[in-house]
Amino acid sequence: MGARQPKPCINEILIFTYLNAIKSVLIRLYLYILTMKRKVFFFLAFSLLKGFASNAQSYKRISSLEFGLVGGVSHYTGDLVNTWFAPEGIGPSIGLITRWNPNPIITLRFSGTYNQVSGDDRWYPNIDERANRNLHFKSDILDFTGAVELSLVQISPRQEKGIVPYIMTGLSVFSFKPKAQFDYDAFMNSKHASNLTSAELARVQGDLRNLDGEWVDLQPLSTEGQESTEYNDRRRYSLTQLAIPVGLGVKFKLNKNWNIGLEYATRITFTDYLDDVSLSYPEPLFVQAHNGPIAAYMSDRSLNNPPLDLTESPRGDDSKFDLYSILGISLTYRINSTRAKCPTF
Repeated sequence: MGARQPKPCINEILIFTYLNAIKSVLIRLYLYILTMKRKVFFFLAFSLLKGFASNAQSYKRISSLEFGLVGGVSHYTGDLVNTWFAPEGIGPSIGLITRWNPNPIITLRFSGTYNQVSGDDRWYPNIDERANRNLHFKSDILDFTGAVELSLVQISPRQEKGIVPYIMTGLSVFSFKPKAQFDYDAFMNSKHASNLTSAELARVQGDLRNLDGEWVDLQPLSTEGQESTEYNDRRRYSLTQLAIPVGLGVKFKLNKNWNIGLEYATRITFTDYLDDVSLSYPEPLFVQAHNGPIAAYMSDRSLNNPPLDLTESPRGDDSKFDLYSILGISLTYRINSTRAKCPTF
């Protein structure tokens, strides 16, 4: 007879059954966790993609380009006015303007304007020094300005209406041509006519009479002795100059496409000859010898009675440059464009 196999202990059977049950629960739990992980993964991935798609619009940059007209008034500050702003010297200003707005804060712009400025000692009859000096001028100014506008209030590019105050600065290139009106009768009664001999006066009298009331270019006359042998340290000023525009303004967004702007900006020039007045009186006979009697008269139109020799006495104040300013209203049409930009995290 073979040996009898020992019967398993009841405790061992219970333990085995318990372990199998635990194993089954763990397997089911593991499979459940795997299933949940897939769901969580797909849920997170779907949420991420959905969020990226829904926020794609926020990663687009809206820029705009504007074209329009600008018009207003201009004035000058210098030797031939007594204040920063002389109402008598207001002249027209008109031109074109274009703006590019790469973002809501910065605007780059270019403008070209035609302006008129003037100054006159006769506006101040109660100031003896000015009344006796008796100088005046007017000038056309062509101004080309590239500038940066910095908005002080940020509004969304998609916002159709709003008010945006700003400050601006940049670089201007301008041309000017100071002129003064020739008065034949005043010349004939001046010391400059008496400096001519009878023969010299007879020779030029007809030409001078024809110029009566005409506005004469002053720069070629070298009214302060520029480019003469006696005053060779005085160079003839250029009629094209640089300036720094500094100003402030406000833009009104009327709707999706139309803007109105109001701006006051001063051009800080680097010349004291916007009005053809800067240094001292030259010797009138030297001016007359080089550029004729009309140059001597335009140099010294003083009303002193009896006539005084003003040679080397102050004609202007060369301690500060001349300025001109523009108060303008612009009307522009805006074209929006959208382009993608890289998001930041």
